[in-house]
Amino acid sequence: MERLHIRTATLEDLEQIAAIEAACFPPEQAGSREDIRQRLTAYPDHVLVGEREGAIVCYIMGPVIEPMYIEDAMFHDTACHRPEGPYQSVFSLAVVPAFQRRGFGGQLLRAMADLARREGRRGVTLTCLDAKVGYYAAFGFRDHGVGGSVHGGVPWHNMVLDL
Repeated sequence: MERLHIRTATLEDLEQIAAIEAACFPPEQAGSREDIRQRLTAYPDHVLVGEREGAIVCYIMGPVIEPMYIEDAMFHDTACHRPEGPYQSVFSLAVVPAFQRRGFGGQLLRAMADLARREGRRGVTLTCLDAKVGYYAAFGFRDHGVGGSVHGGVPWHNMVLDL
């Protein structure tokens, strides 16, 4: 398996992360460049990038939150980040399309879970579409069913990895 170089993102990575976000999500679901800038500023230690040969090919990001499940309002309000909170959330996991199906997303998921363990979190929480439930289940996430999120106009499953 190809190994990524995984590191904490910086504001200098903003343009590359925003480009990957736009390439991987439809406009109604994608975070804007400004949303991403705010996230990088509010919780920089919880944005990881994966590099191959010096280029960012994927990233994962999310604030630490109090509730077990992500709420739609959190996507546009970095005040949801609670450094002492029990749950590491994942707002975005995205891999440049040309680099998909190489295990890079899984490497980032494991890195984020490892970070959450080191920080003493109770779990990692995310939302996903029906088509991705099996993907996240393969990494130990449990499907808590369709939640209240209608981000981007579609229903999302609440998925939780207990640590």
